[in-house]
Amino acid sequence: MTTEEDFAPDGPCYGPARKGFEELLVWLRGPAASLEHAALEEEVDTRGNEVLRRMVQGWLDERSHADERKHAQASHHEGVSVRSYTRQIETGFGPVALRRVGQKIAGQHTTFVLDKQLNLPADRYSHPLRQRVVEEARDRAWDNAVERVDRTTGGHVPKRQAQDLAIKATQDVEEFYKHREPPKSLGGAALLLGSSDGKGVRMLPGALRPATQKAAAAEKAAARHGDPMQRRKLRSHDKRMATLTAVWEQQPEPRVARDIVSELNRGPKDRKSHKGLARPKNKRVSASLKRSVPTSVAEMFDEFDRRDPTCLREVSVLVDGDEHQQTAILEEGRKHSRPFRIVLDIIHVIHYLWLAGFALSHRKRKATNLWMSTHLMMLLTSPIADLIAAIETAATTKTLSAREHKSVNKALCYLRRNAPFLDYPTYLALGLPIATGLIEGACRHLIQDRLGITGAKWGLEGAEAMLRLRALHASGDWDEYWRYHLAKERQRNYANVA
Repeated sequence: MTTEEDFAPDGPCYGPARKGFEELLVWLRGPAASLEHAALEEEVDTRGNEVLRRMVQGWLDERSHADERKHAQASHHEGVSVRSYTRQIETGFGPVALRRVGQKIAGQHTTFVLDKQLNLPADRYSHPLRQRVVEEARDRAWDNAVERVDRTTGGHVPKRQAQDLAIKATQDVEEFYKHREPPKSLGGAALLLGSSDGKGVRMLPGALRPATQKAAAAEKAAARHGDPMQRRKLRSHDKRMATLTAVWEQQPEPRVARDIVSELNRGPKDRKSHKGLARPKNKRVSASLKRSVPTSVAEMFDEFDRRDPTCLREVSVLVDGDEHQQTAILEEGRKHSRPFRIVLDIIHVIHYLWLAGFALSHRKRKATNLWMSTHLMMLLTSPIADLIAAIETAATTKTLSAREHKSVNKALCYLRRNAPFLDYPTYLALGLPIATGLIEGACRHLIQDRLGITGAKWGLEGAEAMLRLRALHASGDWDEYWRYHLAKERQRNYANVA
């Protein structure tokens, strides 16, 4: 039976913590006097962490004593067995133990009321420790993340368990966004924008899509073996395409053609000092290896509907020349009965324009630059039909080689196919962005910087979890999501505990 002295400041629960603190003071006044500051700080961190661990253990011991006293005073129903159990908990300060009373009704699982009160996880790793592990793994390789947690905390989570924690930590992302209130709009004049793109991720063989697995197996079977001087092929058939989408708002900034040309002609140093367009606000980024392009685009339009349920705002979606994405966007726009326009990335268009100019200038750099100056202004100020007609006329009046004809035809095919999305005079007048920098930047920092680490190959579940973690962080939703996740954990773990 516990007594009031157990809970007193000098009682047994906090005795070890008090002793540890006093030992730290004695050390500070004695051996620490000869240390340099850096060594002192490191040692205080280590010793202080142990004091904190003892404080957490003392707090848990208080809860244990109260739980035992409560059950000792209560009358137990017939058929209910009561017994104390101890569970180990790995915290950010180190391992601790919690002794609590379990109740078991015949034919049912043992329930622990104290576990519910404390909202303890189902496994041994505390929620703050698993949050730290997940945040470290989000930004660096698994081995480095585990090593960093070991070095900067008193807790330890092995690599395999860390990977499992990351997967479990993202299980509520879809529900979170379904129930989350949309961000407050910047106002009726603000642009509602979206973008979509794809990026390959190197996967383990079992995580590839069936068609890719088949192609990889065929390539492996056809490969020659045993020749050490055989020229190696670039890696192929080992990637699975991740689809990224982004939705954001931005204040319009009308421009004219010379603004765009000046921006394109600026050097890197000038671009850093240039103000540029208004920054994106209320951004939500999403990425998935599991979802198809149509499914991801459908979720992008669902996000448009959350932010603008009455469909009063016209949406603009920025894309590159991928036909599959364009088709998915056109179909979803019709399904949602939403007014929208597709804006093709100007950088991709300039590439094809340069192909035509280089061929029509007979592969001379200076002549190509002059040609580009004229025709880029035409692209930005005139209907796209005028530009196509000008290139067609030049191609018929000049004597071109077969190679040059091929380059011109390639450019013309691209411009004709994407003509509905190349109305740049209108886009500039409306203040729309005309480059896919946001989604391409997301491909780099959200996927390549973490999932593209040299030598990394991913399983599907682990890669999907990592994409979700990095997308939450990039969208600024991580802290809010984690609170939601903890609430869902309580529901999952203790829905049947009275």
